[in-house]
Amino acid sequence: MCRIWKNRRICILRRGAFCMALAAVMAAELPLPVLATASRQQMEQERDQAQQGLNEANEDAREAQENLNQAQGVVSGLNSELTDLLAEIALLEADMDAKEVQIEQAQADYDAAREREREQYEAMKKRIKYMYEKGDTEFLDVLLKVRSMSELLNKSEYIENIYRYDRAKLLEYQETKQQVQEYQEQLDNEMNEMEGMKQEYQEQQDNLETTIAQKRREIANFDAQLAQAKAAAEQYTKTIAQKNEQIRKAEEEERRRQEEERRRQEEEQRRREEESRAAASQQSASANVSSGSGPSASSGPLAPTASKGTTTRSSGGTAAGREIADYALQFVGNPYVYGGTSLTNGTDCSGFTQSVYKHFGYSLPRTSTEQRSAGYAVDYSDAQPGDLICYAGHVALYIGNGQIVHASNSRVGIVVGSATYRSIMAVRRIIQ
Repeated sequence: MCRIWKNRRICILRRGAFCMALAAVMAAELPLPVLATASRQQMEQERDQAQQGLNEANEDAREAQENLNQAQGVVSGLNSELTDLLAEIALLEADMDAKEVQIEQAQADYDAAREREREQYEAMKKRIKYMYEKGDTEFLDVLLKVRSMSELLNKSEYIENIYRYDRAKLLEYQETKQQVQEYQEQLDNEMNEMEGMKQEYQEQQDNLETTIAQKRREIANFDAQLAQAKAAAEQYTKTIAQKNEQIRKAEEEERRRQEEERRRQEEEQRRREEESRAAASQQSASANVSSGSGPSASSGPLAPTASKGTTTRSSGGTAAGREIADYALQFVGNPYVYGGTSLTNGTDCSGFTQSVYKHFGYSLPRTSTEQRSAGYAVDYSDAQPGDLICYAGHVALYIGNGQIVHASNSRVGIVVGSATYRSIMAVRRIIQ
């Protein structure tokens, strides 16, 4: 009997040594979760830096797009202005062509009037020369040879009419020549005016074409800037997705390690209980041997206590943030309705967060995209209950421990889930 008891003591001592060695190994492994946490925080910082770069690239793209639209609008307006100007130039050139025809006709009329004036003047000179050479005796003879007073009057009137006719014609041709000359000067002035206008129009056309060419170069530059910003945004988006995937894997690894640690502790607890029961049984057997009584009935393993159902609650952060998160959790299970804002009858993702914060006196924008700019940005590693977790086209409310509450879709409604189930674009804190 003593030999049996001795062997059992040796076994117990060996188990104790094994437990101490196992505890030493586990103590050596304890820094691993810490390293994993540090690595995850570094990945989250890199992800947040990439998110900041994405925001800046999107802002650059927005500015480039605005500049591009503005330049295109200016070019469109300039093209319209140039079209109107070219139409005016074409009309002006047609008027100038017609004016040249009028000037040519006026010049012909002037030349004809001057020729008629010259001819009349020459005729008068001939008559005057003839009268001078013959003297007034010829006219006197004509008058003396008349046979009656009426004939005398007719002869005198005839001579007078010749003088009046010659003078009237001369004055008429001179006046006509003067009128044609004045008209010609008027046409020349109008032509000079239109030539000046054409020159001004040509200068405007040159300026417009130069400005349009410059704006087109600006458009090409804005196109290049926009393409560059979009390429940078695409690269940042890929980086964010990669970092989120790494974070998700790190969280899964950390949860796996925590689960293994929990199982190890449970196994260690069961082993200790078994050793305790074995030691108690051995002591009882020894006592029975000493006293001669039979072994007592074993009580068997302890029955586990029944787990009690618990309601999900927020944890960590500030009391105000937890209050907001716990208020949101009251509506888990309520329906999702696109465009809705009712926490009981149906809401979408942004309507859910907007209505929750409205209950506490905060005003949030309506859409998830607008809410991505609300409050101020924080790192996901620093996320607290009440913060907005922003995704592409979606928004949720952080409740702590890597979980969110959100209006997911029409199939499941308002639910609790993992914050990293999708790529996180931003974390916004509303409560200052």
